[in-house]
Amino acid sequence: MDGLVARLPELDALGVDVVLIGNGTPAALAPFVRDMALARRGVTVVTDPSLAVFRAAEQRRPRFNGLRAIVETIRELAAGYAPGRVIGDARQLGGAFLVDESGRVVHHHRSRSPGDLVDSSDIVQAALALVVERRGAGRRV
Repeated sequence: MDGLVARLPELDALGVDVVLIGNGTPAALAPFVRDMALARRGVTVVTDPSLAVFRAAEQRRPRFNGLRAIVETIRELAAGYAPGRVIGDARQLGGAFLVDESGRVVHHHRSRSPGDLVDSSDIVQAALALVVERRGAGRRV
């Protein structure tokens, strides 16, 4: 998430509206926005405890995250990252989607395990490609 937060100015300059969707309680939104320093950053943060949005996006929710998750957890702990208390459905995996103004998904990343996070550079690169596509079609960016 830190990588994405660092790239927010670039995404804003490209005209990308960032929406973060969690699955915790509505009461958890304000602390999340505060802890991630998202206030006044042009980011919309919402939650869907029903997981309907995750199902619609075909996000994985495995019963067991497997060996990959164990290795990722050990790697994170070795790097000094101690995860906090999980709020929401711990089994629900996330992802990232870049959707154009017509609703077409132009880039997506569906996490395969809890540590399989999207590379923020991939999102910026996909947004740049969309800008080039729009300009090539004669549309104003």
